[in-house]
Amino acid sequence: MSIPEATPAEVTSTEDSTALVAEALRYDSTVSRFLVHRTSVAEVFVTDSAAVGDDTFLVAAQLPRGHLIGENAPLYDFTLLVEVVRQAGVLVAHRHLDIDLGSAFIFRSLNLHTVGLANLMIGSNPAEVLVKMRVDARRNRAGRIQGFTFSGDVSLDGEVAMAGDGTLLILSQRAYRTMRTARPTEPDPSLPRFTPAAPATVGRQEARNVVITDPVLTMPGKVFALIAMDPSHPHMFDHPLDHVPGHLQMEAARQLAISSVARLHGVSPATLTVASIATEFTAFAELDQVTELRASVEGFRRHDELPTLTVPVAVDVLQGGTVTTAIRLDVVQWT
Repeated sequence: MSIPEATPAEVTSTEDSTALVAEALRYDSTVSRFLVHRTSVAEVFVTDSAAVGDDTFLVAAQLPRGHLIGENAPLYDFTLLVEVVRQAGVLVAHRHLDIDLGSAFIFRSLNLHTVGLANLMIGSNPAEVLVKMRVDARRNRAGRIQGFTFSGDVSLDGEVAMAGDGTLLILSQRAYRTMRTARPTEPDPSLPRFTPAAPATVGRQEARNVVITDPVLTMPGKVFALIAMDPSHPHMFDHPLDHVPGHLQMEAARQLAISSVARLHGVSPATLTVASIATEFTAFAELDQVTELRASVEGFRRHDELPTLTVPVAVDVLQGGTVTTAIRLDVVQWT
């Protein structure tokens, strides 16, 4: 049995209704910090949300032109955009899928790729972000949502800049505590205090935002570094955690990728940015263990969607010789 495709009139009607809902979203204040699992009000970027049908949602956000993690780069920071997508997913879960506020969220994957690099340029006003998200919820026999996958795109000031997808699990606080019994909520004081790399070598301006040691070339195309954690960082550690946060691991992978491409291919780190990131979290990275990063760097090739060359970089995050997270990135020159 074949399923009839939507007619042009039906498609237009859907697009029109989505546009009307999007126009009604507000950008004048952020949502409650509790709805996005943040402690600091200053770290909340989403401002509103609405449902478009049973499984599609729109989330509004405002990107600050100046932020500690965003620094003052010409482009909106990739890690900042990852955080907006994370907050959008958590907000949809609580506000539209009736997930209890006390629930724990565990991301299993998060993938983003840039489709319009110029649309990420910082302008004269803070960007108004619209995240369009389609959700496929997974329920148990009692009908309780145990997690969901999502896909969609991210627009800045009306222009699509990124697209992506992800998967997360949802646990009750009781189930999470049982799973994570007696895990430390701060790094082990007996661990070495690693010295972060120089900011300019990893594409950063602020020393406080550097989260890896100086990368070391171990063999052709292979680069090694360690995560240098700062548990007082107000963005990465907005509140106490019992694991190395996922967005810290992604930022560490980005810094290693940019530094490695710059060193191996003879370009300036200041001209490089990440055009895509695909992340698979297979295990928790613990705070009481040393966290290693191992990168494999390829050569330049044509990018599939952007008018530029790209260098693919594969980064594995390891503890005790076991991979906890696999991250694949595309590094491009934006200028």
